Amino acid sequence: MTAWLDGGPADPRLAEARGLHYGDGVFRTLRVHRGELVDAAGQLAHLAADARALALHAPQEVLAAEAGQLLQTAALADGALKILLWRKASGRGYRPQGGDCHRLLSLHPLPVLRLDPATAGARVDLAALRLGEQPALAGIKHLNRLEQVLASRDWPAAIDERLLANDQDELICGTRSNLFAVSEGRLWTPRLDRAGVAGRTRARVLALAEAAGIAVQIAPLPVAALSSVQELFLSNSLFGLWGVAEAPGFRASAPGPLTRRLMQTLAHPPWKAAAC
Repeated sequence: MTAWLDGGPADPRLAEARGLHYGDGVFRTLRVHRGELVDAAGQLAHLAADARALALHAPQEVLAAEAGQLLQTAALADGALKILLWRKASGRGYRPQGGDCHRLLSLHPLPVLRLDPATAGARVDLAALRLGEQPALAGIKHLNRLEQVLASRDWPAAIDERLLANDQDELICGTRSNLFAVSEGRLWTPRLDRAGVAGRTRARVLALAEAAGIAVQIAPLPVAALSSVQELFLSNSLFGLWGVAEAPGFRASAPGPLTRRLMQTLAHPPWKAAAC
């Protein structure tokens, strides 16, 4: 097979990469802190669960070993590790055959944030784009992120995250985070059974809240409900938790009391000062 990329010969594997052609794969992004992966076992378990939903095999022990070798070689103290898995090709066409995967692990510096999530509240707005519903893919961090790409195209400089809703004006998540609200001491987060990504940090927050005896409601969160909640915060595997100071119909000091309590319990590594 002959393949060209940008006018010159390319690795022939690109012409057969199902991750590139069909989005037939999954990924996770892990925080690197002091040369170590944060919550590595939990992240790899979530990656494996997403892979199983697409009938893919995620060799957790192999990935853990390769991640360790990559970190040792690169000597990266603080940053992000992205792991992508996509189905190995067995000919052209949509029909998948087999669950063996290619593995791509890459290290990156932490993204630049406008504010420090530990001390300053985020400003968020609402995307005009509405998320499509596909229960078979809901919750999975698969390789097709075009909705997030489209929602991020006209991102204002003064905004830290953009919220995504469905056609019923129910909030689902952020473009790169999960969303939590606090109402009368109860933690409220959207259902993700029809759209959205179920992040690993979201799962950790829910488990911590349950262990602490905090009432949790996993239910639709209408955009209009933002005007009546006391706290909002975002969760993400890189920054951990980030209180929201401004959102459509919402304004409050951030992080709020319950957000701070969960931040302390989660004990996520602080954001690198140089990245803020």
